[in-house]
Amino acid sequence: MRCYCFFGSGLRGEAAATLLIRCSLMNLPNWLTAARIALIPVFLVLAYGHSTVAALAAFAVFVLASATDSLDGRLARQRGQTTRAGSFLDPLADKLLLAAALVVLVDHRGFPVLAAVVIAAREVAVQILRTQIVRGGGDLPASPAGKMKTVLQGIMVGWWLLPWQQNVGHWVLLAVVLVATLWSGGEYFVRARMVRRVA
Repeated sequence: MRCYCFFGSGLRGEAAATLLIRCSLMNLPNWLTAARIALIPVFLVLAYGHSTVAALAAFAVFVLASATDSLDGRLARQRGQTTRAGSFLDPLADKLLLAAALVVLVDHRGFPVLAAVVIAAREVAVQILRTQIVRGGGDLPASPAGKMKTVLQGIMVGWWLLPWQQNVGHWVLLAVVLVATLWSGGEYFVRARMVRRVA
């Protein structure tokens, strides 16, 4: 769907294109996505605060940033403001937040480096794939499996961020996330092939 403020404007050519770009970028869902990106430096500063209070604050910021993920998508659909810019920026913001969290977990919480590499590699591969599809004029929105993976990752990262001793929950959540990560990643590549065939 395109942003509704473009329709009925009576503009044509360059003026219409400019209005469409501004409308696509300057809406509430995209502002929420931008806010999620802006919270990443705050999260990192707190995560490296070397105190229990700072660790809990970093956890709270991570939860807040993660909460905007579902909110911006829901608002975009409700308001008819789903745009290609938003479809690209939303998963990018998720990946940047996840990357920041993985760095903290590996550095401070004993998170397995190999698991972090697998998760990060999948995110980078899918983002590159989406970028190629968008540049080709197509679209590759998040799948149900991808959305479930994001939720599971958020729960797992939050669990690992909390300043407590490692327990069985840490490893069970990590195993579940790794399975969801690989499964949903493979699904994206299958869907991408179908999109390219249609195009």
